[in-house]
Amino acid sequence: MTNPGLSSRLRTAFAWLKRCIRRIPFTLLMLGLLLLTAWWTHSYIEDLAMSWINRLGFAPRDFWLLRWERLILSALVTSGGSVFWVALGMVAVTSGVTEWTTGTWRAALTFWGVHLATLLIESLIFILPLHQLGFTQARALFFSRDVGPSAGFMGSLGLVSSGLPKPWRWVAFSVILLFLLVSLFLPPRVGETQAVNLSADLAHLIAFPLGWVSSSLWPKKVNQ
Repeated sequence: MTNPGLSSRLRTAFAWLKRCIRRIPFTLLMLGLLLLTAWWTHSYIEDLAMSWINRLGFAPRDFWLLRWERLILSALVTSGGSVFWVALGMVAVTSGVTEWTTGTWRAALTFWGVHLATLLIESLIFILPLHQLGFTQARALFFSRDVGPSAGFMGSLGLVSSGLPKPWRWVAFSVILLFLLVSLFLPPRVGETQAVNLSADLAHLIAFPLGWVSSSLWPKKVNQ
């Protein structure tokens, strides 16, 4: 005999799933791509092998080597292990909230637009000039390969923060920006070199304000 309570819960869960698919397709696609890449590289349970970093990671010198596909590929893989699950959660929350409240196109353009703009700004405005001037740390950054979707989800976080009511939007902006500034001076995380750590922290510091500023590019519109 069919349990009416169970059937009702299944119908409710199915209706919620259908709504999620309709409201956050970009977020679900990004999560699927991250999971697929993690399975392919085994980085969902262990650190990403250096061979994969060399194949998929992005370094500023790749602009001159015409390896522009790395601009995209580097955002679809993480350094692995616990970092993968943290990144997956951040994409789910930041992109999910952005897409649910502002629409699919805006969520996608914010994530990828901020990601690409961050790599361009970091590489061409900061690292390359300092590298040409002979700064040792900049030279290390110029050649170091990095991976991860953090610039994209930090941009989404900036957009979400800008949508908070006053004065909380300014509180959130100030607290997060201060945290990112402090992170620049912290020692490298376990398993990371100084160059990779500095590159990631600098990217976060660029991406978050870019996401915030992007809120003024077009009127806010709640996804219906």
